[in-house]
Amino acid sequence: MNEAVLRQTREALGRVIRRPPLTDRLLSRPPFRYLHDLIAEVRRRR
Repeated sequence: MNEAVLRQTREALGRVIRRPPLTDRLLSRPPFRYLHDLIAEVRRRR
């Protein structure tokens, strides 16, 4: 995945969430549970 896209994603989500960690490996090929946790955390912080 493009490094610039990963950086932008980390910056955008990093403002909203602290957990789960936003690592390059997880963001480039996220497992289903990771996506679920990201979405749940974003919804919780709204």
